[in-house]
Order: sequence, then structure tokens, then C-alpha cells
Amino acid sequence: MKKKPNPKKYNTFLDQKFWNNFSQTTWEKKPIALKHVKSDLTEIKEAEIFELVVKYSDICRKNKVASGFKLFIDGIQTYEDEVLQFLPLKKDKSFIGYHQRMNEVFSDYCLVCDELLLVDSTIRNKLTDFTMQLYKSVGFPNRFTEIGLYLGNYKKTPFGVHVDNCGVFSFPVTGVKKFRLWTSEFVQKHPSLNRAFNYAKYNKFSEVIKIEPGDMSYWPSSAWHIAESTGEFSATWSLGIWVDQKHEQSFSKTLNELLKNKFSTRGEATLTHFSNLQSANGEVSKLPEVYIESIKALQSLTDAEIREFFLKTWMVHISKQGFKNWPVIELNLSLKSKIRIRYKSAPILWQQGLSEKSKLLLSFAGVLVETNTKSGLFKMIKRLNEGHSCQVGQFISAGKKNLDLSVLQKLANAGAFTLA
Repeated sequence: MKKKPNPKKYNTFLDQKFWNNFSQTTWEKKPIALKHVKSDLTEIKEAEIFELVVKYSDICRKNKVASGFKLFIDGIQTYEDEVLQFLPLKKDKSFIGYHQRMNEVFSDYCLVCDELLLVDSTIRNKLTDFTMQLYKSVGFPNRFTEIGLYLGNYKKTPFGVHVDNCGVFSFPVTGVKKFRLWTSEFVQKHPSLNRAFNYAKYNKFSEVIKIEPGDMSYWPSSAWHIAESTGEFSATWSLGIWVDQKHEQSFSKTLNELLKNKFSTRGEATLTHFSNLQSANGEVSKLPEVYIESIKALQSLTDAEIREFFLKTWMVHISKQGFKNWPVIELNLSLKSKIRIRYKSAPILWQQGLSEKSKLLLSFAGVLVETNTKSGLFKMIKRLNEGHSCQVGQFISAGKKNLDLSVLQKLANAGAFTLA
């Protein structure tokens, strides 16, 4: 009897138990390297990622702008208009094919792409599943999560030993990846490490991480690091969770926006009129009139207004699902269109007004639109979020066609829907 092949063996499963332990023992504390990780991200095929890079490269070639790409030759960054001619092509067929073409011209090159999520792809669902599990344990980023792809035969990271303001997860796509890391305390005592390429005398004080396809590494935002190579080709995903924006910054920004909306046009004044700055003996006892008006505007804010504004801002922020950007989708809707949610993990977020119950706010990928709770559009959004396909005309009446269809189109432009 023919034996069945053994299932692939994994050392680590990225379940919620893992993430809970990770948040307590590792997050923002120390680097780790995990071998044979069970995750949808480690299961992404090299061909899928190559296709994604080619799609984005085609977009850049079409627009004649290499936005999101950086190319380093022998450690020197090239001009943006030169990058276009060295981007991956479909005829390369694979990363190895691309490398063979590049290697004929350059002995040391590094291509970086930070904007691959601008391409519509099922990979986004896998990234979201990963990040949402992480967020449940460590918290939602006040700033954003960014994806970068690094490929080439470069022997060292072109910008030397450096530190980022983000915790970094790395997933090799092809080839072996080696990172060398130092603690921030060590670099403070040895500042010559900053952007250094010649650091051999400090190697014994560093930690070395080696990973290959199927593995995952992580280091905290405080870790100084550099990638090293013997000159062999590699391609690696890096996922950075930025942790450089404090709660007080986020809260103050929202509060300033709220006050700006509440203040009169006098809030734009750059000079303050007064009757007397101080008394003869130097006492300051009276505020200028513009301050009096502003205090009254502040005091007039109701609890419902304040909570609603902060809830709206929070909803817009989390509608991006922590990512820096979303793909631009061309999808023109009509009453005959039959649509569904584009990404299973990305519903349309909504909020019913606290101060005005009939007001309905909808948000997707950072885009905010307003309608009312009595609209048939509200019923359709809830149906779509439940996973159903909907024909637009069954929920939007002819009388409200222009308003509701306009709101729906803004969500479509943000990438919320696909045709069913």
C-alpha cells in the first residue's frame, strides 16, 4: 500500500495563544527568529509576489513615475527617472529571472518597494488576518503599518546601520536573509555605529538573525540593524508597525480639529485685539474678547458632540485597518450594478449620530461619507457587511438616486466593492 506523504512540519503556529505570549514576552522587548512558521503569509507563493511587483511596476511605467520604488546601485541611490528602466517585467517570469537580467549589469543592487498594497490583491486579506491578530494582543497602531519588499544581491543595507520607529516582521520570499542587530543602549555608547558600513569591531556585541522562506523574524523599534549578504540574491517582505505617535498626539490632533470646527472665523485671527495688556502695576486680569468667545464655544460643547467627533475620527482611523494606503479602484456604479464587499476582512464601518440620531456616517479606507439612517443605502451596507451580494437598484430608490448613488460611488472609489 502506498504511503501518504507526511504533512509539512511546523515549529510555530501563529494562533492567538502565540500572540498573547508574544505581546507579554517579546513585543518591543527583544528580537526573535522563528523557523518553519505556520501562517498564511509564509504560505504566499513567490510567483504571487512577483506578479504583484510586476503589476505595480506596470502602473509606474504607465504613469512614468517610479513612486514607491527606490533603487540602490553599489550602495548609492539612483535618480527616480532612472529607476523605471530597471523594474521587473512580466517577461522576467520570476524573481530569479529578474535577478539574472540585473546581475548582467550590476554586481551590487537593491530594489525597494514600499507601495505594493496600492495593487488590488488577495494578499491583502492574508496581511490583514496577520495584523489583526497582532493588534488584538499589542494594540492598534496610532500611526500605521507599512509593507516593504527588498530584493537584490546587495551585500549590506545601502543606508548602513540604522534604527526605525517601527517594530519589524520579516518574511523571506526567496534566498537566505541575515540581519545583524544592536541594542539602542549599545549604540548610544558607540555613536559611530549610526549609518556605519564598517563595524566589524562591534560584531561580537551584536545579535545575528538568519531566516529563509517559511521563517519569520521580529525586532523591536529600538533595535539598530543592518542586512548582510555574501552577494547571493534574496527577496524579503518586511512589515513595519510604526509606534512613534503617542496617544496624547492623536488625542490633541482630534481635539484641535473639533475646536476648529466649533470656533467662528475669528479663530483664524493671527493678531489679538485688546483694550489693556496689563494694569499700571503689571497685573494681568482680563482676557481679550476673542478668548472670551472661544471659551464660550468650548463650554457649549455637549458630551454627545465630543464623543461623536472622537468616535468619528476613530472610525476613520481604523477603517484603514492600520495600513498606510489602499489601492485605487475604478468601478463605476449604476442602479443595475450587483456588488459585494471586495475584501472579506474589510467591512464598511458605520456610526449612527449621537447628537442627531438620523445622521449616518460611513467609512472605508480613510474615506468618510454622510447619509441618513432612513436611507435604503443603510440597509444595503449592512447586507453587504454580512457577506451578501446586492443589486444597487433594489436598495436605492429613483427619488434618492443622485444622493445615495454618489455616497456609494465614493466608497467604491475607495476600493470597498467589487462586482458580484
